[in-house]
Formats: sequence, structure tokens, C-alpha cells
Amino acid sequence: MSGNRTFLLLALSGSLLSPLTGHAETTAHDPDSPFVGDPSDWLDAGIAWCRFGPPSPETGPAAEEEGEGNILVTADGAILDQSEETALFSGDVEINYQDAWIRAQEIKYFRSGETIETDQPFVLLQPRLRVSGSRARIHLGAEKGSAESVEYRLPSAPARGHAATVEIVDPEHFFFEQPSYTGCPPGNNGWELTASDLSIDTQEGVGTAHDAKLSFKGVPFLYLPYATFPIDDRRKSGFLPPSFGQSGSTGFDLSVPYYFNIAPNMDATLTPRIMTKRGLLLGGEFRYLQPWHQGTVRAEILPDDRNRQLDDPDIRGAFSLQGRAEPGEAWLFDTDINYVSDDNYLSDLGATMAMTSQKHLERYADLRYTGEKWRLLGRVQNFQTIAEETEKPHSRMPQLLAEFDTPLTPGGLSLGLRSEYVYFHHDDLERGHRLDIQPSLALPMEREWGFLTPRISGRYTTYDLDQRDASLPDDPDRLLGSFSLDGGLFFERRMNWFGNDALQTLEPRLFYLYTSREDQSDLPLFDSADTTFTFDSLFRENRFSGSDRVGDANQLTTALSSRILDSGSSRELLNASVGQIFYFEDREVQLPGIPTGTEDSSSIVAEVYAALGGGWSTRAAIQWNPHDSTSRTERSAVSLNYRDEDKGAFNLAYRYLEDELEDTELSMHVPVNDSLGLMGLWNYSLLRNQTMGAFAGIEYNSCCWTVRAMVRRFVTDGEEDPDIDFFVQLELKGLTSLGSRLDDRLKREIRGYDSD
Repeated sequence: MSGNRTFLLLALSGSLLSPLTGHAETTAHDPDSPFVGDPSDWLDAGIAWCRFGPPSPETGPAAEEEGEGNILVTADGAILDQSEETALFSGDVEINYQDAWIRAQEIKYFRSGETIETDQPFVLLQPRLRVSGSRARIHLGAEKGSAESVEYRLPSAPARGHAATVEIVDPEHFFFEQPSYTGCPPGNNGWELTASDLSIDTQEGVGTAHDAKLSFKGVPFLYLPYATFPIDDRRKSGFLPPSFGQSGSTGFDLSVPYYFNIAPNMDATLTPRIMTKRGLLLGGEFRYLQPWHQGTVRAEILPDDRNRQLDDPDIRGAFSLQGRAEPGEAWLFDTDINYVSDDNYLSDLGATMAMTSQKHLERYADLRYTGEKWRLLGRVQNFQTIAEETEKPHSRMPQLLAEFDTPLTPGGLSLGLRSEYVYFHHDDLERGHRLDIQPSLALPMEREWGFLTPRISGRYTTYDLDQRDASLPDDPDRLLGSFSLDGGLFFERRMNWFGNDALQTLEPRLFYLYTSREDQSDLPLFDSADTTFTFDSLFRENRFSGSDRVGDANQLTTALSSRILDSGSSRELLNASVGQIFYFEDREVQLPGIPTGTEDSSSIVAEVYAALGGGWSTRAAIQWNPHDSTSRTERSAVSLNYRDEDKGAFNLAYRYLEDELEDTELSMHVPVNDSLGLMGLWNYSLLRNQTMGAFAGIEYNSCCWTVRAMVRRFVTDGEEDPDIDFFVQLELKGLTSLGSRLDDRLKREIRGYDSD
């Protein structure tokens, strides 16, 4: 049988001769064959190189829907030997059985054992493995076999390599001898793992290697006698990528985490951290996930800190617990508990600049209910103060809050109620109970062209106090009434915005507020403070936070907002607002030490956001005092931001708070080309004439590996010497990441940075 293409169907359950003589016919090449195009592309066809993350759908031959158990053979010729029950196929032989295809110039079929052999170069394609090699023996019925001098692909990883031999244990398990392994595409060996042997378990998503050597750019840098690694995104027990860096306070800093995959909904991580200047720190994390609740527990201990300060304890450590649960419909439980052994722990061992500036660690447990009409909160809350000369806040033990609102008439009058009970505890200051009740009636009226909402409320607050000054009452109370009228109009017009059709709005708004005046100087100060004055503050019914102080008011807010929207996408191109409060009476209710407010108007506040086009945008806010003789600025902030599709990011910001803060911050990520990027941050205090924090780094990103390096300088106090750290991260895509997680740090500290 030669000269024409031969198509043969072998039934595994029948005799050898009958299928060959009964079904042989001349036919064209099988149109469903995966062997099309250039033979050099057969192994890589359809594989998404440079894609790392969850495995994609299996790339490779599809399983036959019909004829399962049959072998489909195409060849130029066939020689049958009935006595030996063998067949020798030659000339561009293709064999398809279920979801596997094999091609070679010559293949021998053995009826006994349902086996094929070839001593010619071959290509074998399966959904989870693709192999080319010098010779192979495949057991079709058992779907196993072996091959020599192979080049292989794992399509779903994706990964590739070569090996002296491969044993196909079954369609999901493979064993390689003297292999290499890499996630880089053909022609690029940025990183490569070589080993004496390698087991691949695609069912569990795990690779296991012995006597493994990891090389980067051809230079070996890590030897592991035993190593396991993921070949997809599924979790497994084992060592996670180590992280390391250099710091002036810790010295060389190395962390080697070990991950425990306890159950599908439960895991833990144990992390020894070695610091040459401080010693050994042991950290751990436990996570669990249940159908209606989840949580994370973290703890770490440093038994003997060789670089601790005199007032630090011998044993240092930290603990945190975060939990969240939904015990029933509309119910939510949330808890966050944090502890450190001493005031300097976060500044010495914290991971970020933001962490080192914390003054209080909060601990709370909340139980919330959010219904159609009712909102309930039960809370216990405490704080650990970790900043010197900072007063510890009162604890809430407990706080019970109920809010209610419902319409009394369809589309008309609505009834609201806010009631709160709190017991405030403090070891050194006055403490006690507070009950605050605030019913209200409102009549919201809304139209397309505007709105008007009158609202009237009463407020009664009473206390039962301990540890008070003898000259003050133990049970003070307060009764107030309040009325507000909030109204606004909406105007809009079509316009041309730099050549584009746009819609501009003009939104004037008036807000009148009257709150009766009562002397509140005999009331305690548990949770009240001045709020930050912003545009939204113009429409608040109380100028203080908390409930211990309610500001007296007879005032009118005037505000004007304007927005420009793109007509096609409704994207906001410009949003500008300005407003001011006009006072008809002095504000006598103040915090201790603050004089009566006598000005006839507030500071002017303005905010603006503009999309400048081409990835640029800007934001600005200002609080300006027109009553001062110099008409000074009390607070301001302005930022210029840029973000492009090539991961470029640029941020320039200026922040000012009178007598407290004036600084500038510059951060950026600049792609030099498709692979190279530069990043940096500089935070400079104009009040202290000092750099408070800065870092500079470089990033090189290829298809299958990324390297990042960064030098950071920061201070936690203007009088302290700066600390200088050095970090490096080598990310071998598809295998592991070595060094500090700089990608996570950069996402936090450079707005718009994207490592993906």
C-alpha cells in the first residue's frame, strides 16, 4: 500500500487483520490533524507565552467525541504481519487515539499490549504535554509511555524544557530525567532550572525537582537539593520565595517563609526573619475562610533584639487579628485587634513609611445590621498609644447606635431617629455613660431642575460620670433644637470643550442652618474635635465630630458648582466648586481654649478637578481666610498627575496646613522603553527644610523575568538621623520571586504604578 495516502481505523477490541483489511482506503490527509504549518511550530502552536497567572483552557488536541477506543492512522504505506500481529506504517505517519496525536516517518504498531514504537524523530501532542524526541514507546490503551532525547512543552503553565528521557505515567503525571525547566519562550533562556530529575503533576499543579540548580542569564546562583514549585495558581505547602534587603537599623534582612496548605479553606505561613543587627524574628500568619465568616491571625516575636533601645523590652513582638462574619441576612460582624510590645516596634521593624507614622493602634469589634429602615451598630473599641506625648483616646465599652428613617407619606414627609449609648473608659481621665437621642422630620422635594429639603430635629444628651472634678456636675445634660433648609438648582448647556461636544452644568446651592445655643462647658470631651474644613463641611449640621459638642448656628451656606461632561461618554472633564458660610450670630460653643467665633463669615473653600487630556489630570483645594489682614491661606493642596497606557506615572503634590505642615512630594515611574523603567519618590518638608522620605529605583521587565532595585531614605522624626535601606527583587515569572516585594510597595507609594 504505497503511492497514495492510506486511512486506517483500528478497533482495539478486535483482531489486527480484520480492521486493516476491512477499513483500508485511499484518503486525503485528516483535516482535523494538528500537524499543519511549519513542523518547527507544532510544539508551540497556540501556547500563550508571556502569560502567567491562572491556567488557561487546555491548549492542544481535542478529545474525540465519537469512536472512543479506536485508533485513526494515516500513512503513505503499511506492511502487515498477521503472524506477529504487527503493522509497520511509513511515510508521514499520523496516529490519533482519543486526545493524543503522534507523528513520525515510521511507526510500528503491536496488537499485543496495544503499543506503538518509533525509532524515528517524532512529535507527540497531548492536552497537558507536548513532546518531540528521537524515539518513543507509547501504550495507547493505558495512555502511558516513554521517550528519549526530548524537547517538551507544558501548554497550560506555560513552560518548556528538554530532558534525556520522559516517562508518561498517565495523562496528568510526567517524570523527566536530567531535565531543564523554564517559563521563557523559545529562544529566550532568561532563567532556567536544571535538575537530576523532575516530576510534573498537572492534576495538583506541582513540580518537584531533585538536585536543582537555578540559573539567571546563564549564571547559576541557587542550589536546592529538593525543590517544589507551582505550575499554576493553585496553593500548595512548601517554601515561598525568600525576601531580603539591607537597612541601617536591621542590617542584612532575610525572610524565608514556609507555607502550609492545611485545607482548601485554611492555610498558614511560618516566616523566620534573620536580621544581622537584631537577631532572629519568628513570624506567622493563619487564615481561614468559612461560608459565613473569615479571618486572619498574625503574630511575630523577637526574643532578643541586639539593637534595641534602652526603654525597649527584652522580648519584642506584635499581634493582630482581623475577622469578618455574616451571621444572618443584613448582619455583619467585623473585628480588628492590633498589639505591639513597645512604642518603637513599628518604626524599628515596620514595613512601610506610612506604618512608622502611626500614633494609635486601634482594636475594635463591630456588629452591624443594615435593613431597609433600621441601621444598628454594637461596638467595643480600645486603643494602644505608641507615640510619646500623645494622649490615649477613650475606649468605648460598649457603643450602641440605632438609626431609623421611614417615609410617613408617599413621596413626602419622612421620620428619622438617631440614638446612641456609649460607656467611655479611661484609666487616668474622667469616664462615664452618655446617652444621645436625635429625632427628626424631613420633607425632601426633588425635581429634574432642582431640590429643596426642609428638616427639623431635636437632640437630647445626658451623662452619668465618674472621676470628675468636684466643681462639675456628675450628670450634666443638654437639650437642643435644629432646623435646616437645603436647596439647589441645576442648569445645563451644550458647549464645545477644546473641539469636543460637552455638557456644562451650573449648580448653585443654599443651605440654611439654625441650632439653638446652650452652654456646654460642663460637658466632658470624650470624642469631639474640630473637623477638617472642606467643601463638604459647608453642609454639615455640626461643625464638631462626635456628640459631646454641638455647635450653635444661625448661618447660611452659599455654594456654586460646575461640571463639564463629555457628551459621548459622560466622563467628567471638569468639576469645580466654591463656597462660604455667612454667620448671623457669634459661635459661642467652642472646644476648651478656643475663643468665641465672631467673624461674620467662614473661610472660603474651593476645590477643582480637571482632566487635561493625554493622561494628565489635576486636583486642587484651598481654604482661604478673608478676615486676616494679610488674607492668608489656611490650608491648601494641589496635585498634578499623569498616567499612560505604557505604565508611565507622574505625580507632583504640594500640601500646606498653617503652622503644622508644608511639604512637597514628587513620585514617578518612567518607562525608558518597553523593558526598562525608572521610579522614584521625594517627600520634602519645607517647614523642617529636610527630606522626610525618598527612594530611587530601577526596573527591568522582560517576557519571563523582572528585576527591581530600590534605595530608600526616610526619617520618622525631624531630629533623628535618616535610615537608609536597600531592596532588590528578582521575579522569575512562572516560577518564583526572590527578594523584597517591591511591586507591592511601589503600588502603595506611587499613584498610578502598575507592575502587571
